[in-house]
Amino acid sequence: MQVGDLVLHGSTGRGTTRNPGIVLKVYDYRFDHLTEEGSKLRGMATVQWFHISTTMEHRQDRLEVLSESR
Repeated sequence: MQVGDLVLHGSTGRGTTRNPGIVLKVYDYRFDHLTEEGSKLRGMATVQWFHISTTMEHRQDRLEVLSESR
């Protein structure tokens, strides 16, 4: 996943529609509160959704890439 990719959120629960968004930033976030063993780093992305006016932070593994910006 890279900046400029067109994405959908992976879940469609609660009657929501799958509106596309564009990735503005990708980064790793350290979840120090996790208790399981292994890596506590998670890939995160800042996404501007076209149907709302603010950006949102999401785990990269919860996003589906529709179109890559390459």
